[in-house]
Amino acid sequence: MYELTEDYKLRKITKYELDMVDEREDLLIIPPSSKAGSCGNDCVFCYLMQNPPQMIYRVSKHDTLNDPELEDRIAYARKHYDLWIRVTDTSANVRFDEKRIESLHSAGLDEIQISLHTTKKDVRIKLMKNRNAGKVIDLLPKVVENFRVIADIILTPGYNVSDIGEILDDLDRFGVHEVRLFPIGVTKYSRTRALTREELLFVKNVALEKQKELSLKIVIPPIFQALLGEFKTPLEPFDIEPSLPTYILTGELAYPEIKRLFPKIKVVMVKNDFFGGNIGTAGLLTAHDVLREVEKLPEVDLGVIFLPEVMFYGDFTLDGWKREGLFNKILVEKGYIVETALEPQEIPKILERL
Repeated sequence: MYELTEDYKLRKITKYELDMVDEREDLLIIPPSSKAGSCGNDCVFCYLMQNPPQMIYRVSKHDTLNDPELEDRIAYARKHYDLWIRVTDTSANVRFDEKRIESLHSAGLDEIQISLHTTKKDVRIKLMKNRNAGKVIDLLPKVVENFRVIADIILTPGYNVSDIGEILDDLDRFGVHEVRLFPIGVTKYSRTRALTREELLFVKNVALEKQKELSLKIVIPPIFQALLGEFKTPLEPFDIEPSLPTYILTGELAYPEIKRLFPKIKVVMVKNDFFGGNIGTAGLLTAHDVLREVEKLPEVDLGVIFLPEVMFYGDFTLDGWKREGLFNKILVEKGYIVETALEPQEIPKILERL
């Protein structure tokens, strides 16, 4: 899988940079450039509006379709690479009409992933707080004529949970090819609440039943399974016992599975207080929370701590710690070499190298 960067370079990416969903290997993502204008929304579920004031990593409220160079980038990718081209990060509320659909098709776009969330115009307008948010519903038949369409649904209490079955029926009737169901992420700065376990189970059961009767592909991402305590990799436990004192630090959602995979290594669950304690994914861990747990570990002459690679955005954590500075602090103060792993199977290889 690849991404076409703003300077027209091909960059290899992993599913952890997308939705953690298994994707086709020849996928090429066209993300928004720095020239992309605002999405024009004020969504109830928007994670950009739920961040602590100490948050360093900032993303603007952009929309890929509001990018003046989008067609040029698609055409460049079509000309130079034999890859499947997808546009992401769009709500299709700005700069989107039948003429634009034809323009994107002519440029060579294969697939579009739309933050859709519902098929009811009035609900979408309220959910996204954008008076134009209902228009894309009327455009869907035209969109599916020209592209493979992925519809994202962020399940938000009071907007699209109780009627999820009807929404799936509508999407199938429109000819949408795939839908991805994401539970809303809620921090202490949110404007709504998290889904209850009963609501999660309701959506899951409806989705499984609908999958039997609809041609629409329904995807329940790993984050959904993790919230239900059902996430499990196809890996068998690793029979590895390090010679050095070793700890694996991870988020609350991954903790049970990491503990299963490494029965002979101490696994530490890091609670995410930075976001208020209700976010459990490893990708949103911060140095602040990691250092709190490291402080509780015994000092050693030499040991190893594993951190999830997904908590780093380039060389920085979300709360502004540089990778090198964090690693040096832990080594100097507690005696642990710090390593990172993107996937569990990398850990035994790193320990063998050490």
